[in-house]
Amino acid sequence: MKIYKIITFLIIPLVLITISSCTSELDTQPYSFNTVDKLYTSASGAELGLTGCYNILNAENIQETAWASTFVATMPFMLNGGTDEVVTQDGFTDPSWSPFGNGSYTQQNPKIKDNWFALFAGINRVNYLLEKIDGVEMDDVRRNEIKGEAHFLRGIYYFYLAIEFGGLPIYTKSDVDINQQRQSLELVYSLVIDDLNFAYNALNDRADKIGRANKWSAAGYLSKVYTYLASCKTNNVGQGGLEINSFGWVDANTMYENAFNVTEDIIAKSGLKLTENYDYLFRETTEDAKYEESLFSVLGSKTVGNGNLNLYLFWQIPVGQAGAGGGYGWMRPVGELFNKYDESDIRRSHNLTQSLLLSNPTESIEGITYYIPIPLTDPFQNDLCVGKFRYRAADQKDISSAWSDGNFSLIRLADILLLNAEARYFNGDEAGARERLKEVISRVALDTDNLNTLTTNYYNADFVTELLDSRSRELCFEGWRRIDLIRFGKIDQTIASLGSDKGRWNSIVPLLQADWKTEKMWFPIPQSEIDLSPLDQNPGY
Repeated sequence: MKIYKIITFLIIPLVLITISSCTSELDTQPYSFNTVDKLYTSASGAELGLTGCYNILNAENIQETAWASTFVATMPFMLNGGTDEVVTQDGFTDPSWSPFGNGSYTQQNPKIKDNWFALFAGINRVNYLLEKIDGVEMDDVRRNEIKGEAHFLRGIYYFYLAIEFGGLPIYTKSDVDINQQRQSLELVYSLVIDDLNFAYNALNDRADKIGRANKWSAAGYLSKVYTYLASCKTNNVGQGGLEINSFGWVDANTMYENAFNVTEDIIAKSGLKLTENYDYLFRETTEDAKYEESLFSVLGSKTVGNGNLNLYLFWQIPVGQAGAGGGYGWMRPVGELFNKYDESDIRRSHNLTQSLLLSNPTESIEGITYYIPIPLTDPFQNDLCVGKFRYRAADQKDISSAWSDGNFSLIRLADILLLNAEARYFNGDEAGARERLKEVISRVALDTDNLNTLTTNYYNADFVTELLDSRSRELCFEGWRRIDLIRFGKIDQTIASLGSDKGRWNSIVPLLQADWKTEKMWFPIPQSEIDLSPLDQNPGY
């Protein structure tokens, strides 16, 4: 790993920095500190150190570098682009962002480099906290909770790195060996599972502060890990590549049993539910609805000038005028996603829209004004865009119209129900699995007749195909489609089957098909890392 980056990891707690809260519920004031010794001499300092570990999730930058490198902007591009949901807008050629939607990313991409750096910076912050926390004079119960939250964060940071890059250098101490080589996925996921299990056993059902990890946050990510590993092994993912990226070691049956058990636990005991209004999951101000369903979220600060914000501007909100809550549309939906939906499915009219203009009508949601996008009736309309996330009217915001102070759910109960359906199916209970699919549909059904219509129209004798379609309809643009296609061994055929004549923005599809190859299931190790380290590059770059 690049020497200057290792040094950067090490001095993150040492230099004078300001860590702001991710939300006013997390912390109410920004803090500054000069040295690690000052940071870890009190309970309040330990809490501040933990806030710094969470900060990575949506930090605008890390030590004035790596701008928007995690869930602020970069990871939504990396985890969504170039699939049968969304591709680069035809004519958009920014070399940092456009490659994610057309498959042309290389080891020189600056956003990939920044994402690698940011997630490892988070891991280093966690490692430092875990080394110091036992020396802090504080309540032992809270100390163990802090350890649980720290293990959770290290677990998910490594999880995201592993699904993006494959095998990784493993660091569990802040004293980093700059010659550390990439380790196998078996070793990486052993650490991830251990960390998440530690958190699952250490944390309470509800955290004392909104936005912090709890028992069910850890359980949710365990279900992600178990189903990911089981499906990769079942579908021979990664065969013929680097040995460190192999899934040959996975016991798929055990992983699916584990997935079934943990998802059943979440469904039965977490107290979470499918919130009534699907669209409330994606609006800036409907946080109570999100809390009903979310296992873990990236939070936007509710205090002006204090904390992290989220940025949906580039492609996750409808295209349009800033005052109406519109964005840029740098990535656009493909027609195949539109065609997955029955016309009576309200998720289609919410997730896929046309533009937002100040001349559009408005609606009041819990007393807050939102502009209503122009409805979409077919995938060839010129302003076809992602409509899933929504900004309120700009004149009702105390922050820049470009940014959002709303929360973004990383895992929510609907996803858990679908993972439970998957686990049920692979444990031999197809009937139970189909009931779970129906349960997810029931939230958006207009009435019993519509529920039966949607269930019938969405039925596929091949359960896996129906499962993946169900996941796409429910979870599109939330960062799971690329991973789902990879883990079921379907990404090659899915990209190959896209048609350039299936929608307004499908014109970019031939470029995606020309650039895509199986090896691109893994992102490249940044070339800047390889130049000064012994890290092996992933094949195909």
